[in-house]
Amino acid sequence: MTQRPWRDRRVFQLSVLRLAILAFFQVLLLFPFTGSEAGTLEITFLEKGHDKGHDVLKGQETFSPYTLEELRMLGVVMPPRGARVQETYKGIRFLASPSSRYSKRQLKLLKMFIDRTPRLLLSPGPSAIITYRKGEVHFPPGTSALSLALASGPYVFFDSSSFNTRGTFSAGSTEGVFRAFEHELVHVLQFARTTSSMDMEKALFRFRKRGVQKIWNRQALDTKLVRSFVGVTGWSFSPRSHRVRLHNRKDEKTSSYGKKNVLEDMAETISLVVVGDTTQLSRGRINWAVKVLGFKNLREAQKGTFPYSSLYKPVRLWGKGVTQFDGSKTALFRKKYPLVDIEYFVNREQNSFEPILKYLESEFPRRGWRRLYAKSVRLKNGVQKRIMSYKGRWRDVYLEVITYDYATGYTLKPSGTIITVLSGYKQ
Repeated sequence: MTQRPWRDRRVFQLSVLRLAILAFFQVLLLFPFTGSEAGTLEITFLEKGHDKGHDVLKGQETFSPYTLEELRMLGVVMPPRGARVQETYKGIRFLASPSSRYSKRQLKLLKMFIDRTPRLLLSPGPSAIITYRKGEVHFPPGTSALSLALASGPYVFFDSSSFNTRGTFSAGSTEGVFRAFEHELVHVLQFARTTSSMDMEKALFRFRKRGVQKIWNRQALDTKLVRSFVGVTGWSFSPRSHRVRLHNRKDEKTSSYGKKNVLEDMAETISLVVVGDTTQLSRGRINWAVKVLGFKNLREAQKGTFPYSSLYKPVRLWGKGVTQFDGSKTALFRKKYPLVDIEYFVNREQNSFEPILKYLESEFPRRGWRRLYAKSVRLKNGVQKRIMSYKGRWRDVYLEVITYDYATGYTLKPSGTIITVLSGYKQ
């Protein structure tokens, strides 16, 4: 007995439907769908112990209430493909790219930076700190290729070559790298505060119509944190263009990079206060940063930081340098401390030796350092030298403060004062 045509069609339709459902679930198994699941971002990490990417772990991390597609629309730069976790510290992952990884010393530095970071900048902190090589990460047009560090959304990108404190494009010292690190953490905080205040559905509609950058800038400038900063630092909003500008008043002192825009000014202000270099900032900026960071006063904020001063400026000295530490002293530091660094500071004014000594010997104790050793030495041709050693919260230092002039044979002119700091960082 032959089947009826309608029954043949029905069997055929059911077969096709079964195949379609089966294919759908197979696709889901091969390519997990995360686009509609808010708060997740899927990143592929190379599994430890395997190379060439043959074995991978697919992990989901929650760092925002938005999907991967929405974050891409906001312009967030993604980690390089094939990135893997080197280590995790206090919930923050250090990621290595396929061609670049952090050394043991660099990982120690990153951990020390996190330990020294105020709680505000870790609430939330970065989802990951990522090293990379040129071409592995696609930054927006106009981004400087020589930048020490860059932040994008919840990520901080630190090229591992940036940690070479003697390198051409480095910050010049470990403290300089720390300042750059804190600067980028402020941008991560700004991103978190901005996205938490956004109506994403309306924002994405406006992004498509008017462009990402214009709408994003408007949202970023409209958070309570930025508004509070604007109110005490001389920036003002233009109601029509929704732009901000900095009035040219003497009490609005900030770093040259901070004058770029209000978001960079905020990042510079907080990072300089954390490092202890408040000489570049106006009183309003200092008071604002001390308050939002949760310190009781500036003295508490400066605990354990090096006493920067307008009396001298940090410099890079190539070659043999200006002062020569005794080899045994450097070797002793390197043996005693896991991280050792040398910094140079200079004041080119004549007769600056005594004022600098007076400032350092009063400021170190005020910032919580304990003096271990002090000795004055008078060298040939009237050169004065003072050796000091202090024990601090994060590092111990050995200082040589010395005058220089033509008679000493140094290349810096005219006469002035040089401070050389040998630092031993604790772990």
